[in-house]
Amino acid sequence: MPEIDFDINAPEPFKLSVRRGPFTTHNGPWYHWADGETFRQGVRLQRRHCNSREICHGGFLCSLADGLAATAVFRNLKRSSVTMKLNTEFLGAAHAGDWLQGTAWLVRATPRMAFVEARAWVGDSIDMPETDFVFTANAVFRLLEPVE
Repeated sequence: MPEIDFDINAPEPFKLSVRRGPFTTHNGPWYHWADGETFRQGVRLQRRHCNSREICHGGFLCSLADGLAATAVFRNLKRSSVTMKLNTEFLGAAHAGDWLQGTAWLVRATPRMAFVEARAWVGDSIDMPETDFVFTANAVFRLLEPVE
């Protein structure tokens, strides 16, 4: 199946993310929006993100969940971390051409661990819906020593 470059058309107020690691960059382009304590990450889904039915692949969704959760840890605690546990519940479908966005928030932190929840949905509204999520996830991160 040939690749189709869907028009990105990132909705306002999303901006292109340029400081990403090689794995994430390879799977983008990614966009972000941050306003105070709220942040979102988004991507225009391409066929390469999907299975043969043009439904977004669960592995891609897990990568998004992990990235959202890690971002929430860093934004809140200003510390790097590594994923210890990631549970993802797939609740709906996203398709090639859809705008997929998500967010995450810190639930609790100890001196060595952080607990996070994440959600993702299809659509360009800046408001998180109350239902119709593509996935929900919860994660546990091991906090790394602060860099001095």
